[in-house]
Amino acid sequence: MLGLIVIGLTTFMIFTLVKNALFAKQLSSDDTYSGSIDLLIPIAKDSEFFLEPWLHSLHKLSSGQINIHILLDAQNPTMDVWDQLKERLPHVTLHIFENRPLGARPIPWLLGNMANKVLSDIVIIGDPELVPTEQAFLSVGKIIQDKKRPVYVIPQTAKISTLGEAIAILNPTLALISVYGFRRLRRNISYPLMSIAQGWMGMPVEVFKRLDLGHSVFASWKEACSKRWDMEGTKYILTFGEKHLQRYYPESASIHIFKMKSYWNELWNLEDKKGFTLYLVALFVWAFPVLFFFSHPFWSFASFILLAMYRFFSKIVFQESIGSLVLHPIGALIWVGTFFWWLIDGLQARWGLKTNLKR
Repeated sequence: MLGLIVIGLTTFMIFTLVKNALFAKQLSSDDTYSGSIDLLIPIAKDSEFFLEPWLHSLHKLSSGQINIHILLDAQNPTMDVWDQLKERLPHVTLHIFENRPLGARPIPWLLGNMANKVLSDIVIIGDPELVPTEQAFLSVGKIIQDKKRPVYVIPQTAKISTLGEAIAILNPTLALISVYGFRRLRRNISYPLMSIAQGWMGMPVEVFKRLDLGHSVFASWKEACSKRWDMEGTKYILTFGEKHLQRYYPESASIHIFKMKSYWNELWNLEDKKGFTLYLVALFVWAFPVLFFFSHPFWSFASFILLAMYRFFSKIVFQESIGSLVLHPIGALIWVGTFFWWLIDGLQARWGLKTNLKR
């Protein structure tokens, strides 16, 4: 029964991935856009910002129509680091906001404070892990201008090391794109996964100001935007980065693996545990052929064949390297292993604390 469920879920993921690949748009090198664009990057206390890739990208940024804003809460423990970095980041303006009201959601509150400060035609909200080229801005602006709709841009995973890529691609963003697109499922599956996935949300400036994110009840700005658009009946376009928007990770695979334990902690600390639970289900499907090879050999082999097809289509969408496809089982096992590593460490910490209290 378990094997049959996994086969069914894998088939569903393949169908959805192919459907999204056929109907979504790609950022294109041929797109041109003459309007102005503001990129807003809210920084959480556990945000990753890969300085060297960002510097490399910013030094190639020649267009004066693009403005990049980094938003920081004065209560953020990394504020001193950002204060030192601001001189090294060309084309970037650092905004530090103080006096956040009690109970206000930090990230939506930061974005709400920018509603009256942005003057560009297009506003993009993005995660700090994502590094864009200049063409990413122009292509997003072109799509929004032509379609008159907001967009959600799914990034590619940077090709830094083969093993690291094999691990990094199996993240919540891939889980999201494997189920996204069915309206009946969107509220229960897509929204929670979207809150832990990486991406850009681009929109006309009037749409951004209408969101009123400063009063959002959701901790995730992606979930707040998508639910608000759904309530208003605003349709947004799914778009793929096509080498112009990349999600980075540490260059060393060993460092990447070590940091994944803290990444599990970040996912768990989100208030809505639905996304965390759904991602565990996707990870279980991806790792099933390895975890149950000896106990369910027939279903494991059938699942492996379907996963090979799944990763073939994900290669088309995300331009993954062949090596990362071959290392899919190892990548899945590392995700599962770091999950249990995080889980056991947490249980030991809580058990140890209780033991000390008893003494």
